[in-house]
Amino acid sequence: MQEQIDMNYKRIKIEVNQIILDEFERINNDPQLTHLIPKDK
Repeated sequence: MQEQIDMNYKRIKIEVNQIILDEFERINNDPQLTHLIPKDK
């Protein structure tokens, strides 16, 4: 049972990270949304 929980946790963690990367790219590629991403100084 614990093994299944660990596998699910790792899978969800990977999926969440991918969603974040996808959204970051989407926002970065949309001229109307790029202001939402802070720029390095």
